[in-house]
Amino acid sequence: MDYRLYYWDLPFRGVFIEMLLADVGAGYSNHDASGIYPERSLKLHNPGMAPPYLYDYKCKKYFAQMPAILMHLARDYDYLPTRAELHTLALKTILDCNDILLEITNYHGVKMWDKNSWEEFRHGRLAEWMQIFEHTGREHGLKIGDGYLLGPTISVADIATAALFGTLLYAFPALRQDLQDNAPHIAHLVDKVEARDSIKAMLEKRRAHWGRNYCGGQIEKSLRKMLPEGSGD
Repeated sequence: MDYRLYYWDLPFRGVFIEMLLADVGAGYSNHDASGIYPERSLKLHNPGMAPPYLYDYKCKKYFAQMPAILMHLARDYDYLPTRAELHTLALKTILDCNDILLEITNYHGVKMWDKNSWEEFRHGRLAEWMQIFEHTGREHGLKIGDGYLLGPTISVADIATAALFGTLLYAFPALRQDLQDNAPHIAHLVDKVEARDSIKAMLEKRRAHWGRNYCGGQIEKSLRKMLPEGSGD
């Protein structure tokens, strides 16, 4: 065993880490976040406010924050681009993903979605986010069926992009057309990454368990009111 991953029984942020661990062939075990949060979170060597937490057996330390965990793993498994600019863009991609998670949950459910605010977000900021990923990929040679987000080789940026949009589309199929309209190259990239053997096997197993759950709680209920199952609107 190489790692222990502590997160809730939901895909949301944890799936980013699981997809990278699966792709590199690392051994890991899943643990409920309550094993650390909240009682032990301040007692860790590297304390974190909230899950996910990753325990690395090799260095015998905990790491928190999804972007930091991905960067830690990407360095260890050579999933970062070698050029300094692309290294920075890989980090930016992960942080953009984290921002989208914050925004799509309406800032962790500070307010629930209503029809007007959701439609404004869906066709405004969410569409623009999709276009940002699309432009980034095309600027670095991404084509339909060829290449990756930051060049010819897969990196942590591709794993994060697929974890973000793949999970979102699986939970809310009505958004698939949004991604196809705003970012057709990214839509193909997501399918390509999800089809990698180890990632495909992991997702099939986890989705059989998770179903189409996403982030849980009242905010997911709010999202599902905006995007009822089977809706293409």
